[in-house]
Amino acid sequence: MKEHNQKRILLFLVIITTAICLRAPITSVGSILYAITADLQLSNTVAGSITTIPLIVMALLSPWVSQISRRTGIIRALLIGLSLLLAGILLRSFGGIYGLLTGTALIGAGISFGNVLIPAVIKSFFSDKIGAMTGVFTTTMSICSGIGAGISVPLAVELGWGWRWTFCVWAVTVLVAMAVSAAQLKHMGQTDSGRQPEIWSQKEEHVQKQKPLYQVPLAWWMAVLFGGQSCVFYMLVSWLPTIAADRGVSVVAAGMLATVFQVAAIPANFGVPMLAGRWRNQSPLATAIAGLGVIGLIGFLLAGSVFQMAVSVAILALGLGGTFSLSLVFFAMRASDGNQAVRLSGFAQSVGYVLAAIGPALAGALYDWSHNWSIPLLLAVFIMVVAMVAGTVVGRDRQI
Repeated sequence: MKEHNQKRILLFLVIITTAICLRAPITSVGSILYAITADLQLSNTVAGSITTIPLIVMALLSPWVSQISRRTGIIRALLIGLSLLLAGILLRSFGGIYGLLTGTALIGAGISFGNVLIPAVIKSFFSDKIGAMTGVFTTTMSICSGIGAGISVPLAVELGWGWRWTFCVWAVTVLVAMAVSAAQLKHMGQTDSGRQPEIWSQKEEHVQKQKPLYQVPLAWWMAVLFGGQSCVFYMLVSWLPTIAADRGVSVVAAGMLATVFQVAAIPANFGVPMLAGRWRNQSPLATAIAGLGVIGLIGFLLAGSVFQMAVSVAILALGLGGTFSLSLVFFAMRASDGNQAVRLSGFAQSVGYVLAAIGPALAGALYDWSHNWSIPLLLAVFIMVVAMVAGTVVGRDRQI
């Protein structure tokens, strides 16, 4: 019992330290992008790609993470991802323009490992606490995402660190996560061949007999749920301040709305997985949470004052944050074991990040065509309605 508890404590630390690293390396860029652009003399196209490149890489790599983890073991695969993340952060800071782009791609690759694998860790070792552990994981990511965005300017400008050394703060957190994961790997006592214990994976022949996920309707519904919220989230991350400013809101107020959008999601990140863990059928919860996203978007579309915008953005953030957390819960709940959770997570996140990469560009194109932000916002409403339907389907008590 003591050894089991020690293993779970280490795994809990693996989840927490990994979560710290999975958003901040991206969210820390936006507020000091102007400094990077000026220093490296980047065009607007190249500067804009710094946010898009990780999403594209995550979309391409996510389905392959399960194949890698099946051969190396989940913790070793996680260490591979953290190593890529560390290399990416350092290369982005000190490699010039080409290092900036290559490092950004490596950051996306490293993040994709953590995004896909952590739900499998939770499924394998915290199957009795899936909701609680997913809540801890997503809340930690959200808090550190906000910290990453908030400390970049003070460190880079007020303390004079510059953008390069500011980014290296997150290299330190990655090193900590790697140390914890290495300690867990040693504690597990894996064999020299790299094969993982049976608790981590199914036998090879059984894995080969499993139906491909693209032939499983439930997997597609999960991909639609994750992809819908990802698309709307990144559309709003990219364009919310601009939309507010175009509607006559001051720059300060537009920045406040962006802050509300990040912070208001935190309660849902933690609370929704906890609620999901209490029920066998999560359809009503999924419908209600995605419905908040629809209500928030419609409210923001119709809002006539900054206060109304802020309230609508807060409701929208609760809906998107809760839908994101619920998607991660479903990766574990709808899988029969850890290996299937990895496959399901990789499949759904691949589709999701394709939509996430397309969303901001599509919203911008629709505005250029219509010269009216109502059209992109109505598209976002439609996407969230589809995600709400998907959540209702996925929420039924069953496994793939």
